[in-house]
Formats: sequence, structure tokens, C-alpha cells
Amino acid sequence: MDVRKLEAFCKVYELQSFSKAGELMFLSQPTISSHVANLEAELGIKLFDRLGRKVLPTQAGDVLYRNAVKVFDNLQQAKASIEMLRDRVVGELVVGCSTIPAHNILPDLLARFSEQYPDVTFTLHTGDSSEIIRQVLAGNLPVGIVGQKPDEEGLEVKLLLEDETVVVAAAGASWLPSHGNDLSVEELAGLPWIMRERGSATRRVLEEALAYTGMTLNDLNVRCRVEGTCETIAHTLTGVGVSVTSSLATDQYVKSGELIRLRVAQLEGRRRFYLVYNKGRHIFPALKAFVDFVNED
Repeated sequence: MDVRKLEAFCKVYELQSFSKAGELMFLSQPTISSHVANLEAELGIKLFDRLGRKVLPTQAGDVLYRNAVKVFDNLQQAKASIEMLRDRVVGELVVGCSTIPAHNILPDLLARFSEQYPDVTFTLHTGDSSEIIRQVLAGNLPVGIVGQKPDEEGLEVKLLLEDETVVVAAAGASWLPSHGNDLSVEELAGLPWIMRERGSATRRVLEEALAYTGMTLNDLNVRCRVEGTCETIAHTLTGVGVSVTSSLATDQYVKSGELIRLRVAQLEGRRRFYLVYNKGRHIFPALKAFVDFVNED
């Protein structure tokens, strides 16, 4: 089976268009159509139903695409491994990150890694810690950086760094107490809150801290619910409410005077960020170099 024809088939499958596949591959539409027709003749079955301008894969097309993706993955593995033998670390590295590492850890890490390995390219996928852990465990992501330590078997876990959880609010917010920044948990619970989504490691840290005081999230005056750290900080800066978040993510705003730290001993603590990858997956040269770099950093 001709690899070029298989690539043309995959592009038509992904784009649902012969013309768009041709543009992407710098080939004419008749050439793309010919490649697919030759594959159909070789396999003796239709791969696409052509309904007017719509191109829909048949069941056979679905089967071929799933297996073709594996073929191209294997070819990429072979190329990367051969390059490794020539003392070069090349290829694409897909990294999953929860939001705080995505904005406050990974950029500096990749900048320094790229100085040493300039031929490695990166694709970043961001989600909450629980989602990234699930994707790494399922084999959909080769590596992740998360704010909670996974309990699942089959994952290799490396401590990356430690951070501090802090309670912050907009300086001068009208609802702040007038007696200063030292608050009791009960006082804090009555203030308006900005709350992260379920699955967030930051929310999990808050839940655990509240449990030690005999309280739950239901005891807080939640005014706004958001999905990420950037949204949390943006709403905190405008005075929507207080939030518990990362010192890494808020230090610059505290130093500039835009945010203030509220001193609530029971809700302040340390948290850790971890590098995780699946023990059962083949470790490509780029991934091995990245893991070794993190361990040595």
C-alpha cells in the first residue's frame, strides 16, 4: 500500500474534502481523487460516500483511518529513533498541563529545554489536573504536568517543584474588612468567593484545608464559578471576590499592589506539581530527553 496514497486518504478523512486535502498537500484535486480511488480499488471497497459536496467515510474508511494513524505514528517513532542513533533529539512532544503549570512553569522550562534541544517542537494541551492525568493514563498524552499526585497505577510520577497556596483579593475591594489582612476562617467564608471547577487541583487543596476546620465549600459565599487560573485571577483583580490560588500565579500582582494577600493560616499551605507519564508507552527520544531534563533541572 502506497504511503502517499494513504496520506491523501487521511487528509480527505480529516478535512472531509478532496479539494482542501489537495491544497494542504500541494496536489490537485484530481490527483487526490485518484489516490483514494486507487486505494478503494486495491481494497475492493468504498472508503467514502460522496453526498453532493459532503464527503463522509464509510465503515471501511473509519477502520482504515484508525489503522493508518498507527502506521504514521510508527513511522514517526522510527524516524525519531534513527535520529537518536545519530545523536540528535528531534520530533514533536505533546505536553498536557493543568492551568498553573501551563502559564507559570512550562514556558520557562521549554525555553531552557529548547536551547539544548532546538529540533524538538511542542504542542500544549491545557485542562484541569484530573483530566490531564486521565489522558496520560489512557495513552492520549505522552506526558503531563499537574498539581496533584496521581494515585493510578501505571503512571510514573516525578516531583517537579513546590508552590504555596494563598488567599488573595483586589486591593481596595469595597467588601474587604477594615481591620486588616488577618482574618478568621469564619470571616473569610462570609466574603464573596471565586470558585474553580471540579477536578481542579487548586479546588481540591481548598477542600482539604476547609475539612481541617470542619467546613466545606457549601459554607462559602460563592459569587462566581470559573474554569481556570487565568479566569480566577482576572475576576479577583476586578473585585468580584476572593480566591485561593497559586503564589506562582499571583506574585506579580501582589508585588504591583493590585492584589493583597489575606492572612488565613488554616487555608495557607504548600502544594506540589508533578511530571507524569505512562510507564506502558514507548518513550520517544524527545520525551526521554524532556524527562531527563526535568529530573536534572
